[in-house]
Amino acid sequence: MSPELLDPDQFESSDGRPTRESDCYALGMVIYEVLSGKAPFAPLKEFIVMRKVLEGERPSMPEGAEGAWFTGELWTALNLCWATLPEDRLGIEAVLERLSQASGIWEPPSPRAKDDSEEDDSDWDLTTEVIP
Repeated sequence: MSPELLDPDQFESSDGRPTRESDCYALGMVIYEVLSGKAPFAPLKEFIVMRKVLEGERPSMPEGAEGAWFTGELWTALNLCWATLPEDRLGIEAVLERLSQASGIWEPPSPRAKDDSEEDDSDWDLTTEVIP
């Protein structure tokens, strides 16, 4: 939830109701969660997350496998969605444009290098259930 919805008294322009700007903030968080597979600020409790958001903190860019989808362009767009002041956030057209740009330059992570001792699993059936 955007800072102005958490504490409307802290923002002159907020009456506590959702706006396009608060939706932009939320969209940035949803994108973060979908691409990283983790809720922003996980595993912190909700009241701690609320305090962090009101203090201007934002999620950090995931690393490793969780961060594989996050290009510099996408991360910049998300940070613009999360601007503290609602008037500093991107409009939906700008968000869509930046997402389009980010998807155009994204490259999948390179597959791990195989050495000669590994079996070729190119014919492996992904529909087969593996039982541990």
